[in-house]
Amino acid sequence: MSEPSEASAPDSGVAASLWRSLGCRLAGFFGWCARPCTRFCGLAWRGAALGLIAAALFFPAYAGLCMGTGLGTAVDVAGLLLLGTVVLALSALILLLALALTRRVPLRFKALVLVAFGSLILIAKGFGFAPGFALRLGGWLVVLPMLAGAGLGILRHWRAQRAGIVSAILALLMLAVAVTGGAVVILWLASPGVDPYLREIHAAAEGQVPDLDAPDPSQAGPYEVATLFYGSGTDRRRPEYGRDVDLVTEPVDASGLLGSLKGFKAWARRKYWGFESQSFPLNARVWLPRGDGPFPLVLIVHGNHKMEEFSEPGYAYLGELLASRGFLVASIDENFLNFSWSGDLGGENNVRGWLLLKHLQLWRTWNNQPENPFHDKVDLSRIALIGHSRGGEAIVHAAAFNRLLYYPDDARVSFDFGFAIKTLIAIAPIDGQYEPVGLPTPIENVNYLVLHGSHDSDVDFFAGARTYRRVKFTDHNYWMKTALYIHRANHGQFNTVWGRYDAGPPLKHLLARGALLRPEDQQKIAQVYIAAFLDATLRGKSEYIPLFRNYRRAARWLPQTVYFNRFADSRLRVVSDFDESIDVTRTTVDGGFQTGANLGFWRHRRLEGRGGWSFQDHAAVLGWNTTGWTNLAPDEAPNYTITLPDALPARWRLDWQTILSFCLADTCDTCEAQAEEHPTVPLDPNAPPAADPNAPAPGPGRPPIDLTIELAASDGAVACLPLRHIHPLQPILKVTFTKWPYWERVRFKSATEPVLQTYEFPLSDFMAANPAFDPGRLKQIRFRFDRTRTAVILLDDVGLTPGPASLPN
Repeated sequence: MSEPSEASAPDSGVAASLWRSLGCRLAGFFGWCARPCTRFCGLAWRGAALGLIAAALFFPAYAGLCMGTGLGTAVDVAGLLLLGTVVLALSALILLLALALTRRVPLRFKALVLVAFGSLILIAKGFGFAPGFALRLGGWLVVLPMLAGAGLGILRHWRAQRAGIVSAILALLMLAVAVTGGAVVILWLASPGVDPYLREIHAAAEGQVPDLDAPDPSQAGPYEVATLFYGSGTDRRRPEYGRDVDLVTEPVDASGLLGSLKGFKAWARRKYWGFESQSFPLNARVWLPRGDGPFPLVLIVHGNHKMEEFSEPGYAYLGELLASRGFLVASIDENFLNFSWSGDLGGENNVRGWLLLKHLQLWRTWNNQPENPFHDKVDLSRIALIGHSRGGEAIVHAAAFNRLLYYPDDARVSFDFGFAIKTLIAIAPIDGQYEPVGLPTPIENVNYLVLHGSHDSDVDFFAGARTYRRVKFTDHNYWMKTALYIHRANHGQFNTVWGRYDAGPPLKHLLARGALLRPEDQQKIAQVYIAAFLDATLRGKSEYIPLFRNYRRAARWLPQTVYFNRFADSRLRVVSDFDESIDVTRTTVDGGFQTGANLGFWRHRRLEGRGGWSFQDHAAVLGWNTTGWTNLAPDEAPNYTITLPDALPARWRLDWQTILSFCLADTCDTCEAQAEEHPTVPLDPNAPPAADPNAPAPGPGRPPIDLTIELAASDGAVACLPLRHIHPLQPILKVTFTKWPYWERVRFKSATEPVLQTYEFPLSDFMAANPAFDPGRLKQIRFRFDRTRTAVILLDDVGLTPGPASLPN
């Protein structure tokens, strides 16, 4: 660029002077214009502030006007106005103090703090977390790096700025806090965690019972096993259902049950899988016994898991075992219905069940095709469905749809199934996520087994107990239902893909995994029960039925832990299930009568699991507290008596082979508080204080609960047996799911939930206790609470099972 000439220099100076003059005049003009605006805004702010104060005081004044305490409207309004004024003043003071403290903080830093915490909240919202939960969970990820950065920033410029030794010490402290805090958090997240209640829990069952006279069902059978795959042949993610598939299947249209997905979720799933609900594939991996057949058919279906982590291979430990024992097993692929980073489908359990029936249609077709490898291999008169998690609910819908002609929620969709589904097995199922026309799905005339773990932090309540309750037997065939609740079992270890974590990241790191059973032990329990149940229900091997009546009969096969089991069969006749009436004296069977005496607590209650989950069942709640009582006569002991109708023993043909059954559950640590609120018999003031056997012990925990079962005949003969004749009642289990108390409190809410245990007393045992007792004259069933000082228990499903104690082949 050339230098300006001398001639042009004066012109340039004049121009600059003119520009400066113009700028000053414009600034003056705008200042003159702004003066009234500033004056106006100043006046407006003051008025607006008074309006805000009035609004803030209006709300407590109006609340006082609406309260109606009975002290008078003026007192109510004045009282709440005073309270509102104090709260308003304190709030303003705290806010002004915060603003004063942050006045010298640079604006850019404030903005970055807001951005960091805002980013945390937004990301957490994508995971479905509330802002408060997100700040508690991830706030340290903002605070610790901020402290570390502050310390490094001070040290980096310490010499140049001559900040002094105090600044250096503060910087080092910031770094130490950040590093130590980060290390502690990382180690805490990586640790397996513990359940502090474990040391208090011991199995209550005492004494020896005869071992089951049958081979261990978890041992491999005589058949070699072949593995095959059938599927669409076009799967873009798994070659076993794509180019390497053994049998190609046609897709099915599920849009009538699921509808067509729309928006981003539909786009993301279509991009991943390459299909939509109009063309769902029928994919499965099959374990086939090498033999002539035909073999009972067993379908296994997984539940909801990350769809990109394929779930159906996780049941190979079951498929290979069952195939070796002569069952044809298929693990069904329904991963395309599972959740993903793009979201959960929700409300799809009807489709999960319907797809099982579409698979059964395939098997029916293949069984009749001479060129098919499954020709004449399938015994379609003996079918079982096994489902895990949402799959455990899906099998119930499949069994219901199997008997219908039309889809309940849209009768334009017709059904044509009619398969001989004999057995349902649910592993840690959910219930009620789908209800046809808003009603619980009925379950009739099918054998049912449910397994559930106490440390299941996915389905953290015993949802299968509600399904168990709905199973009804209405025809003349023999059916049975049974439930097993397993202490220290979780949700995921029933599937080898899901494993020890019942939640995905980041919550998986908060779970207390140290309390869990070993994966092989949990799977061993599943193998024993599932194989035995299939042998009993599809093959008629009645020698396994005692296992479901009393788990201790298989103690030599099962890992050591605490178990609860329930059992009922189609021969059971209910005396009282406490569901029929608001009259607490009325029995289920007509003409009976039930009443309590000397009880500290007696009422009927709806049963609920953890978090208020309804079991859709009711039970009698019975509590007593005899602490301090002395010289207690049998007729003075707290008791609960059920009186039978006069004609019942003859009508039900009660004899020495009849079994008395009932369910009990502990409800709480101690009954003292409840019993003191409902005293019926005064304590003896002169009696020396008695030790409470139910008081928490420092090591072993609470002892089990015992009581007396007393049967009275119409001729006056009485026979008694203690509950421990079978085994005493296990105290309620306490469970800790997580390492973080806050999440434990807001997510799981309670450390306990009631779990019922079935007791079966053969009437022949009462005859052995008193030979004069005649079961054909049974008049009263009495529960006498004379062996444990204080407790509150649940009593449910009191009944009698006539006929032989074991099912004939």
